Amino acid sequence: MKMTFRIGDALVYLFILLLIAGSFAGLYQLGRGSVTNRVAVEIDGKVWGTYDIPASGEEVVHIDAGSDRYNIMVITQSGVMIREANCPDQICVTWGNISRPGQTIVCLPHKVVIRITGDQEGEPALDDIAS
Repeated sequence: MKMTFRIGDALVYLFILLLIAGSFAGLYQLGRGSVTNRVAVEIDGKVWGTYDIPASGEEVVHIDAGSDRYNIMVITQSGVMIREANCPDQICVTWGNISRPGQTIVCLPHKVVIRITGDQEGEPALDDIAS
């Protein structure tokens, strides 16, 4: 039994290829929103400061928690991290880099909470369950 290749077969294959290419293009465009993230620093439940994430370079912030307690926060294009702290457990230093809205770094001995706020344009806002 000989199978022949017809023009209809070519049209079906072409349609499938266009559908796959369109899907990839759509997924690529979904991730290209503009980012409007900020870094919020709270000490003992009160807002201590908010900072923009720089487009290039780094910003070093000395967070004074009082009573000779401090954290040194570094804000770069790739995210936020604690470079140095004089707390006994150093968990905030070993936590590493955070870069997405909703992520936090907490230093319990100093009662410091560093949070990334904002959202990426085109993404839905967090609801009550997710936050």
